[in-house]
Amino acid sequence: MMGTLRFAGPIITVLGLMACASHGCPESSSAPTGAQLFRANCAACHGMTAHGDGPVSDIINVHVPDLTLIASRRGGTFPTDEIYRIVDGQSDLPAHGSRHMPVWGYEFFGGPGDDESEHGQAVTRVENVVVYLHSLQQAK
Repeated sequence: MMGTLRFAGPIITVLGLMACASHGCPESSSAPTGAQLFRANCAACHGMTAHGDGPVSDIINVHVPDLTLIASRRGGTFPTDEIYRIVDGQSDLPAHGSRHMPVWGYEFFGGPGDDESEHGQAVTRVENVVVYLHSLQQAK
C-alpha cells in the first residue's frame, strides 16, 4: 500500500497536466501568451500560421487576410494601435461592411460586471495578441 501511495502524487500531477493540455486549465495570475490566445481564438479563421487559411476560412463569406503581411501591406510599418483597435473591437472596418470578427475585448473579459481587474486582464490579452501578430510579420 505504501508503495502505491508513493506514486499517487506524481501520477495525479501528470494526469492533471494532461487534462489541462487537452481541455484548458484555469488561468493562473499571468495572462496566456499571444501565441496561445491566437491558437485558441484566431486560428480557426486565420490559420495556425496566420496566413488566412484556417479551416473556417472557406466557409465564411469574407476574405480572411494573411496576418503575417500586415506591415508589408502598410509600407513596412506595423500599425500597432490600429491592430489593437481591430482585435479589441473598438475599430469598425467600413470597407469590409459588417464586422465578422468577434469583439475580443469583450470575449477576453472573463468576469461578471465591470470589474477593473477583469478589464485589465482583457486589455493584457489583446495586447499579447497584438505583440504576437507583430512578431509574425514577413516581407512579401
